[in-house]
Amino acid sequence: MIDVRESYKEMTLRILSNFQLLELTLKLYIGRAYEFIDLSLNGRMHFDYSISDVENFPLERLLNVFGKLNGNKELLKRLNKLRAQRNHVAHESLIIVTGSEYNKEVVQEKHGEFFYLEDELSECLQLVVEETKALHLGFVKK
Repeated sequence: MIDVRESYKEMTLRILSNFQLLELTLKLYIGRAYEFIDLSLNGRMHFDYSISDVENFPLERLLNVFGKLNGNKELLKRLNKLRAQRNHVAHESLIIVTGSEYNKEVVQEKHGEFFYLEDELSECLQLVVEETKALHLGFVKK
């Protein structure tokens, strides 16, 4: 029999890791976009943004900047739906399986929700990677 408590913990840790990867990928996209903007300006205007400007940004701020630099509205819509879920996972998800807070029914319910969240997060992460590749290829071709 599957230990839902352990499975939930493992899934939560995978989701947290994927959110960290998503944040890193967004930072790389933004940093690369800033590089391309600076190169495109060719010194005609001062532009001093770089990846270091967003290194400590949380997901919400990264998504705001990404939305200004990327025209894929459908992807941005999907990413924005992940914001609230990310905050729940990061701040509350492990509390319900520890100590006196353990509630088997809640864990089973969240485990089912996390199954779909994990898939959506993985898909969105892959789409941001593809956008980053497209950004690079689009600039190289010019």
